[in-house]
Amino acid sequence: MPILVAARLLKPLGNPKPNSVKCFAASELQEQVKDRAWLAKITNALNQHWQKRNAAKKNRPANGLPNGHIMANGGGNNDRDNLSTVDH
Repeated sequence: MPILVAARLLKPLGNPKPNSVKCFAASELQEQVKDRAWLAKITNALNQHWQKRNAAKKNRPANGLPNGHIMANGGGNNDRDNLSTVDH
């Protein structure tokens, strides 16, 4: 639903804040579902959203940081992180 709201294909009821729960009119949705052109717009918006997300994911290296960046602490792979404690 957030993808469709961002694409302005669905309008929530009232004026909800950006981070709040959004409600939609069921009767409006039932009418729009019958419109083939509206369904095509929704399909295109969803496809475009996921193509962008997947393309962005492919451009990131395995460590999840932008290309050419490293973590300041070396990624937490030092010997202290691998030690376990044993109570005697």
